[in-house]
Amino acid sequence: MKTDFHIHFADEQFEELRRRISMTRLPEPIEGDNWSLGTDVHYLSSLLTYWRDSYDWRRKEAELNQYPQFTCELDGVTIHFFHIPGSRKGSLPLLLTHGWPDSFLRYAKAFPLLSEFDLVVPSLPGFAFSTLPPKGFLNNAEVAELWHKLMTEVLGYREYIASGGDMGRGVTCYLAARYPKEVRGIYLTDVGSAGAIVASADDVLTPSELDYKRRALEWTRMEGAYININSTKPQTLAFMLSDSPAGMAAWIVEKYHSWSDWPLLTMDDLCDCLTLYWMTNTGYTSIRAYHGNSFTLPPMGEITVPTAIAAFPHDVLPVPREWVEKHYPVVRYTNMARGGHFTALEQPREFAEDITHFADMLVSRA
Repeated sequence: MKTDFHIHFADEQFEELRRRISMTRLPEPIEGDNWSLGTDVHYLSSLLTYWRDSYDWRRKEAELNQYPQFTCELDGVTIHFFHIPGSRKGSLPLLLTHGWPDSFLRYAKAFPLLSEFDLVVPSLPGFAFSTLPPKGFLNNAEVAELWHKLMTEVLGYREYIASGGDMGRGVTCYLAARYPKEVRGIYLTDVGSAGAIVASADDVLTPSELDYKRRALEWTRMEGAYININSTKPQTLAFMLSDSPAGMAAWIVEKYHSWSDWPLLTMDDLCDCLTLYWMTNTGYTSIRAYHGNSFTLPPMGEITVPTAIAAFPHDVLPVPREWVEKHYPVVRYTNMARGGHFTALEQPREFAEDITHFADMLVSRA
């Protein structure tokens, strides 16, 4: 059973947020600071000032509340989701799953561009308005089970297309592996890390795979520390993420800077993300998924359903196409001209056009 839902945060919450931002004590800038050691002090200072004095959440709230939203209870977890009916009869519904450190906002700019399709866009457990079970985390495989119940039992769909990036990619792949009859195809905006390449001896790798291995090892050394701390000590970070708008912003915005086609993002895009995390106090619950995915994931199994890949050039560690096509049943591969890890947030029109082509391909193949 689903219950209607609307987003609304009280004025008092914004007053408290502004007060906390005003109390921020920033570190002294490092000479030549340019994001090389983490979040740039000058940029964060400007962002905090904008967030406190000029940013208007009510604009985003009104935009989002144009679309039907619901909550439902599944296996003791409250799931928040958009369920937006489409105009085209006979089209397959699209299930879109986000990752970290974003939310359903990853896809919101594409909602009006995908109006022909039924859209189902849930918030991962521990993100936004979705809760976690008492154990404090879920892994991608467990989320996939919730999503399949949402699609088939709550919403009554017999078939659907699943899409995702980051954690959403993992959830989408588990859905494809476990439910190939219901999942007609998957649309991935990344394939995660190719650990098998990194673990292989250099002399068995192709030139592109060897280049990937070298890039991956360097990325892990220079950029990968957040994975370890999110996975092993998320509760230590929880105090900063729950108590300090500046601390939360620094932890999150650095990833947007590193993983995106940065000029495509605005301060409003970042403040939308930060406000949603802050008001729901889910900065700390969202990172718990790293613990679940690092220590409790079961084997995935083989993916046999038609797969589309949208390769965004500024994504984190793009995997060589030749490797992807060896390990996924790829029927469509698109090299996007611009964009990064946050896909439809950065390039909504291009995302919408490409996933529409894939959906049409699946219908024509039926």
